[in-house]
Amino acid sequence: MRLYLVALTILLLAALPLPAPAQGGVEYTIEVDGPIRSHVVNTPEKRGRYVTVCFKVLRNDTGAVVKQVPNIDKFVVYEDGRLVRQMEVEAPETGALTAVLALDISGSMATSNKIEEAKKAALNFLDRLHERADCGLILFDHQMRLTVPPARDPALQQGHREQLRGHITAAEPRGGTAYLDAAAEAVKLLDGIRGRRAVVVMTDGVDLNSKKTLDEVIELARSAEVLVYTLGVGEPGKSEPVTSVLVLDHSGSMLAKASRSDKLGKIGALKVAAARFVDILRPGARTTLLPFSDRPGRPDPFSDEKADLSVKAKLKRSIETLQAQGETALFDAVYDALMTLHVDAEEMRRAGKPVGRRAVVAMTDGKDNMSRRRVDQVIRLAKETGTPLYLLGLGAPHQIDEKTMRRMAEETGGKYYHAPDADRLIEIFEGLSIQLHDDGIDEASLRRLAEETGGKYLPVRDVTQLHLMYAQVAEELQSTYRITFPSWRPISDGTVSRVDIAVERGGVRVSNLAGGSYARHGVVAAQMHPGVYLALLLLLGGLLVLPGGVRRLYRGFSG
Repeated sequence: MRLYLVALTILLLAALPLPAPAQGGVEYTIEVDGPIRSHVVNTPEKRGRYVTVCFKVLRNDTGAVVKQVPNIDKFVVYEDGRLVRQMEVEAPETGALTAVLALDISGSMATSNKIEEAKKAALNFLDRLHERADCGLILFDHQMRLTVPPARDPALQQGHREQLRGHITAAEPRGGTAYLDAAAEAVKLLDGIRGRRAVVVMTDGVDLNSKKTLDEVIELARSAEVLVYTLGVGEPGKSEPVTSVLVLDHSGSMLAKASRSDKLGKIGALKVAAARFVDILRPGARTTLLPFSDRPGRPDPFSDEKADLSVKAKLKRSIETLQAQGETALFDAVYDALMTLHVDAEEMRRAGKPVGRRAVVAMTDGKDNMSRRRVDQVIRLAKETGTPLYLLGLGAPHQIDEKTMRRMAEETGGKYYHAPDADRLIEIFEGLSIQLHDDGIDEASLRRLAEETGGKYLPVRDVTQLHLMYAQVAEELQSTYRITFPSWRPISDGTVSRVDIAVERGGVRVSNLAGGSYARHGVVAAQMHPGVYLALLLLLGGLLVLPGGVRRLYRGFSG
């Protein structure tokens, strides 16, 4: 019987939390900032499961943030009640901070005054960084437009920061979006720098152009122990399917230049511009090419694959093979494109797949002189199928039937564009691809990139609030402690471990005990509330005691 009671007592004590000091002795309040993270590292330098905790320290009397506890105080960390040793504490005040700003300057940032608000917010971030903090800068669209590494020399930081301000102020929006590649490049810029390091990525769209995958960037940041903060400007994307047909004129007049200042002939400019349209296709978008001169060509079938690099390469090869020859049959080509989309939509419906948005993008440098179809027939079919027409006229206005193309676009819910030269044509194709395919931020990816690297995701629905979000990131980077330690139990068995932090002075705790739990991802194991656990232990103890109680009761009755 005594053995049962001893076992029950041990079990009950194991379930109780670590003791806290008397309230009168508490000088600090610890607040854990965000979830506790763990990841497995397997490199030549170190191996095992590493746990990261971010937290703030506040003074109890004033509520002020303590950016550096006095030397007489020290942090203690427990994992599952066991004292953690060889831990690394990054203090926000004395620990050197190096950050890299990665700013999206894609074409979509030109709308709704986003680029100007983003510039002001980024400059505000630089203003809020401590003078000893170092900073780098990446400006990106579908590629890295500007890469400025951190100064690394304290004597150069003031002039370096002014240089960054100049680059930010001069940024001009264009192109697509490759924030994953930008984040990876930013992490590389921090290689070999000691102290606290962070990447701050701002974007307003879906990543359409990165060569790096989300998993690759997360692993890169984890291995380098770099925090990634992400700011998503705008509403989450609906990921609505988009299917389009590129209707491209390769008649004989396309051999000439659109403008005397152009280096490329019109056919060469078209190939570059159409390739940019394809580059900006988002994953899941479907498009095909329908070239025309005397008569429409035969479009390839729409691919059911994602718009990955191989599909894009195939489309661009088809565009590159176009040769300038023949006359112009614009109306017939647009009509065939509409029928191609209509047949595809019916097949999608029969297969139970979402049809999504549809569009025809057609470019010509001349007036139609070969079509059997009339313009009214084309407009009627576009209206019946609910397909907007986007018409592009390349070259001198008198060589193009602008009036007819404008009517075709406006009556079908599309738009007409005039490109006087090659540069404007490329710009129009880029803008159209962004308009059709970039329908909002990829919130799930931005959140995962931040949270799985120890940073935070901050949604910015209203761009005028962007400066407040940047200010929040700057404050957190300079007021948050970070502890990373190797777990004493590195196996991935799906169980849950508890981490607790406190401040001690001379072996006496002078703060609350704060913490949380994290799961060792692997085999799934059930997790219960501590109250349920205690109740089950009490029930088990009662069952252990019950036989003895029943025997005593029976003896009492027998006596």
